[in-house]
Amino acid sequence: MLQQLTANFWNPVTCFMVCVLIYVAGEQLSRLSKGNISSLMFASFFFLIGFWTVLPPDVTTKTGLPALASNFVVALLITNLGAKISLEELLAEWKTVAIAVLGLGGIALVAFTVGTWMFGQEYALTAAPPISGGTIAGVMVQAAAADAGRPELGAFAVLVLSFQKFFGMPIATLGMKKEASRKLAAGDFDRDISVSSGLKLPSMRIFGETPAYFKSDNSYLFKLAFVATLANLVGLATRIPGDGPANYWLNPNIAYLLFGLIFARIGFLEKDSLAKSHSGGLGNLALMIMLPGSLASVTPSGLMEMIFPLFGMLAMSTVGIVFIAVIVGKVVGYSPYISAAIACTCMIGYPGTEILTNEVVNSYTDITPEQRERMSAYLMPKIIVGGFATVTVASVIFAGIICPMIFA
Repeated sequence: MLQQLTANFWNPVTCFMVCVLIYVAGEQLSRLSKGNISSLMFASFFFLIGFWTVLPPDVTTKTGLPALASNFVVALLITNLGAKISLEELLAEWKTVAIAVLGLGGIALVAFTVGTWMFGQEYALTAAPPISGGTIAGVMVQAAAADAGRPELGAFAVLVLSFQKFFGMPIATLGMKKEASRKLAAGDFDRDISVSSGLKLPSMRIFGETPAYFKSDNSYLFKLAFVATLANLVGLATRIPGDGPANYWLNPNIAYLLFGLIFARIGFLEKDSLAKSHSGGLGNLALMIMLPGSLASVTPSGLMEMIFPLFGMLAMSTVGIVFIAVIVGKVVGYSPYISAAIACTCMIGYPGTEILTNEVVNSYTDITPEQRERMSAYLMPKIIVGGFATVTVASVIFAGIICPMIFA
């Protein structure tokens, strides 16, 4: 009887329960560290040790969620991200967007030059998209690695995602503190320094308000799936003849983002349809459970082999990002401090960008409430928009360009 129970233990239900438990533990430990250590890093560590000890190598795939994520959840998530983009906000902070997006050129510069020379093209290019943004960029790399029969490189991408905050957060914090102190000393926060852009783009709306009777969970999902389907068909139609199976003039992942943006602007899609359909949590969980599966292919000796390229690419890419960002910041009139902080938001993402900014502002205990409010009003939009521009928009485009090159 006991033997039968043991044999039947690792079924889809228990596999799902264990995977979710690991992420819950990661979240709690991250909270105890005040967000300084990401929940993904804790979860990756637990999965890695689990695969070496008691977890079956297919514990994530048995849940069925990775199949759902690769088949359509990623498409819905990226389309949903596109629908959430505010063009007015991005254009109003165009200097911030320029620094954040062009700063990613530092990653490409490192990956295609010294990174490839030191660690080889596969390691260097596999690291680049995850460093440039968040989970979706990492999933795109992981899918490319799986298609190429190189799961160990998919695991490498997960490790990059797990450790990147250790490089981005200290620099962003230091840059914001230096900038805030500089502005305080200059007396800039003694008066209102905000400038209203007054930017308002012409309305593109052609669809009216969604009728109340059509506002249901299934209706929100249908409209999101419809737009994702259109984007997928357009992207697949641009496949480059005679080239690799994943090479397109318009990568479907980029098409999802663009179509989400366009269909939200014309009023067909609501912003954050996944949240309105109460599907966002499960969708994000499917994405998260998709990530650690490739860690099953990592042996202790294999992990040791990855340590040098992992920290080497993160360190050199951080230098590259900051270098380019400071140059761009000089051109648009931003100080090196705030430019460096903006550039490193690609390795932090939301809500980490907001949490970090609040911590910096609250660390100034000897200023007036008015000064603190003006400091926050100055720093917050730049850090939030910088992270949004890279993690939500630029990293998906960046990954769409880089992924086909990794195994070329």
